Amino acid sequence: MLALFFPLFPSSDQSYRVFVRKTCWLTRSGPRRRVKRREANSPPFPFVLCFAFVGPKQLSFVPTQRRRRIGLQGTARAETSKAETMVPPLADQTNERENKIVVVPWALDDNDDEEKCETFSSKCAQWRAKVHGPPSSPSSSSSSSSSPRRRLLTRWGEELDPEVGVVHSEYPRPAMVRGGEEDWVCLNGFWQYAVKRIEKGQPPRQFDGDILVPFPIESVLSGVERRVTKDDFLWYRRKFSLPRHYSKSESRLVLHFGAVDWQTIVYINGQAVGEHSGGYDPFEFDITRFLNFSGTAEQEVVVRVYDPTDDGIQPRGKQCGDPFTSKRVVEPLGMWYTPNSGIWQTVWLECVPKEAYIQRIRVIPNVDANTVTVMASVRQEVFRRNHGLFVKVLCEGELVGFASGSTHHQVEISLNEGHKTRLWTPESPFLYDVEVYLHDSIIPKKSNDHVDMVRSYTAMRKVSVGTDVNGVQRLKLNNKNLFQYGVLDQGWWPDGLYAPASEEALKWDIQITKSMGFNMIRKHVKVESQRWYYHCDRMGMLVWQDMPNGSKPATWGPNGEHDYSENSLDPLFAKIFEDELLNCVDTLYNHPCIAVWVPFNEAWGQYNSVEVVSWLEHYDKSRLVWLSGGNDFGVGAAIDRHVYPEPRMPPLDDKRVSVLGEFGGLGHALEQHAWAVQSNSPVDSGAEEEASSEDDAYATFVEWGYGECPNLDSLAQDYLAMLDKLHQLATSGLSAAVYTQFSDVERESNGLVTYDRKFIKIEVNLMKRAHRRLLSRASTIFSRSHMDLLALSEEARPGVKKSSSSQDIKAVNVTMKRSSTTNYLSCPVSS
Repeated sequence: MLALFFPLFPSSDQSYRVFVRKTCWLTRSGPRRRVKRREANSPPFPFVLCFAFVGPKQLSFVPTQRRRRIGLQGTARAETSKAETMVPPLADQTNERENKIVVVPWALDDNDDEEKCETFSSKCAQWRAKVHGPPSSPSSSSSSSSSPRRRLLTRWGEELDPEVGVVHSEYPRPAMVRGGEEDWVCLNGFWQYAVKRIEKGQPPRQFDGDILVPFPIESVLSGVERRVTKDDFLWYRRKFSLPRHYSKSESRLVLHFGAVDWQTIVYINGQAVGEHSGGYDPFEFDITRFLNFSGTAEQEVVVRVYDPTDDGIQPRGKQCGDPFTSKRVVEPLGMWYTPNSGIWQTVWLECVPKEAYIQRIRVIPNVDANTVTVMASVRQEVFRRNHGLFVKVLCEGELVGFASGSTHHQVEISLNEGHKTRLWTPESPFLYDVEVYLHDSIIPKKSNDHVDMVRSYTAMRKVSVGTDVNGVQRLKLNNKNLFQYGVLDQGWWPDGLYAPASEEALKWDIQITKSMGFNMIRKHVKVESQRWYYHCDRMGMLVWQDMPNGSKPATWGPNGEHDYSENSLDPLFAKIFEDELLNCVDTLYNHPCIAVWVPFNEAWGQYNSVEVVSWLEHYDKSRLVWLSGGNDFGVGAAIDRHVYPEPRMPPLDDKRVSVLGEFGGLGHALEQHAWAVQSNSPVDSGAEEEASSEDDAYATFVEWGYGECPNLDSLAQDYLAMLDKLHQLATSGLSAAVYTQFSDVERESNGLVTYDRKFIKIEVNLMKRAHRRLLSRASTIFSRSHMDLLALSEEARPGVKKSSSSQDIKAVNVTMKRSSTTNYLSCPVSS
């Protein structure tokens, strides 16, 4: 047994190491010195005595009655060979940590002593040099062979300057807003980062540099542009101060992460707070009990990330380290893109009430019953049975519904009888405001005496399937036929990869899609930030939401050759996949723009199809669910086929709608906007120079698409001809179609706009007219006898044009006379 002494009142900047040799030493950081243990009767400062039973490699501490005054928690480890610290174990979800004592094992002393005193301006200057390159002199610019090739940036990436303001500083959870600007703090900006081998599981003493959060480390805008492998840990570190309006006696502090790819462990002031697995869903930790309340001391957050990309089985979408060697990708190899590792959405702090607060809400509109139902999840410091929930529904500031109830039950609000319900449609996307109040009792003494309050919104809209006048199954919105025509959106950016450069860039993609005349976006194997869905709600854009794929692809054929076949059950992948699917659905539930959930795409990672689809239909009854282009199992609301390039009719089903989940993919690359001519491919530092395009196997993917067009005129003609075929298919029973795709992505050139978003390949107004005509005619369903009469009358009248877009095709040579360098970013955009 060994007696150890600890200071009774440690200062805020002290951390302690304990290790065992022949004699016991106590190392005190701050002034760097070792003080040999003195006699118990003459300590240099007040000590408290603990007794320790020494094992071969650790010390177990027996807490004394004075433990709570020290303010130490957790466990401590001691190495017999060297005096270095270890990563503390993860905190349990229970309160067992309260019964232990800890010597905080944190070693940032060397790093703090050697840290360079860089100003914020110098960090910004270094970031600009990495992203835009150093300023070039006239002599160097004339020598094109020696100067580096420019990077492919969007105009928002070119305008981005972290010195002007915080990156992505908008409120990150618009569907549940709490308090005002003073109640949350955005932690985006420069963090320290380090990439270390996984054998070194402890926090690094020395960091590699600065990274701009929330951009993935592989992206240009991160300022790093470096690959992370399955053998690496990616570390982040930054310090922060407590929010100005935070009160220890009245508030708790919650740390939020929008998304981190993939597996995350978070430390606050040297103590492990918790862990999370999932690259697309947000997560949070209550960090109140880990804070340092000594004076004006800063807090420290350290994040450890592990992301094996396609070397793992986790959901990852189209990320791929090397498509030539990966065993988890399918042909064509050109449709797999640069990985995204680490933090790629906003990190933020939120002050919440200490007693109890609303952690999550679910708002369920019912168009047929003219009601809105609200359910709330409440987190309480001390359990109470009688918390009350009060809900208001407002229309343009006017109260149109009110109800109250217990937090343990759902609250149903009937809209006032005198109020004329305003439905949400793509043409008129009206949103109702919802206010949810949490009271300390079901019948409060005062109406304004609430514990917590959050603001949300909802839309009166209904997505369903029903028969038309001919008995064919059709997609319906608010009980009316609506042909849904959308575009496949990968959500990738040349400068930020998963993360757009700014909020304006995020909105522009939706705005220009709306201006083109589409009424739907299929978000392809990626889950966006919540603000993206907020803008879709506000602008009136329907969304088919894919779940990012993982594991390995099942045997698949585009025409149903392998229907009713799938991967065998992998329990580990099933657990990872279903947990993240559940979290994503919960996170996005209150966004009315989402009409369809797609759990599997083209049999990528497809397993237990019947069980997954049935569970999701039961869990969210307000939306449709189906498999997109994968092996069909006769379940879900639709039979979905992927056909390239020309659209063809999927099989009709007497219980499900028929949709084209993908078609088109017409390609035409513009050299000055192409990924291939840029030097964007992230490489490890110290790697050799990129090989020439002749020796680079990736060069075979340049200008890749499902159908190549020699020029922009032929691209427009082929596209309009496809719309004619879609109209014919719609009259035969087709309910929806998705064109591939919105933008070029890396080596794919089959987008309607270029990868850098600087050029629109088909004139916007031309597409808008053609799409409006398609949607109008495809949504108007005639009885078969009426259609037969129309066909007979057209045959009897010679010279009648049967092609709905033939005039547009003939007008292409007039409207499309422009050079390949014309910039259409100035096209009018509807809001």
